[in-house]
Amino acid sequence: GQARFGPDVEWIDVASSDDINYTVDSARAESFYDEIRKYWPNLPDISLSPDYSGVRPKLLDVRTNNIVYDFTILGPETHNIEGLVHLLGIESPGLTSSLEIANVVLERLGIGNNHC
Repeated sequence: GQARFGPDVEWIDVASSDDINYTVDSARAESFYDEIRKYWPNLPDISLSPDYSGVRPKLLDVRTNNIVYDFTILGPETHNIEGLVHLLGIESPGLTSSLEIANVVLERLGIGNNHC
């Protein structure tokens, strides 16, 4: 069998999305062992391998240079592209609010709300 652990977080500061390096550093797996062994004490050494990487966008208040721990929903009324809704920065309360977020998306698409 297989199991998947993670994710971990590595902050990046790039000028362009073309500058993002998606290579997974296998040495980062070392930091996982102590935590995983709290509930899987017999996890063999060198048994972890990297899987994939990605970028999770975060909102930044450019006035204060602080991360905004919230989310935003941008629909056609913002970018003038019919049928497109961006959900940005959703972490928590994303799961607990997912049905209400779905209603907002439907409303932004002009479908109405309270379908979820």
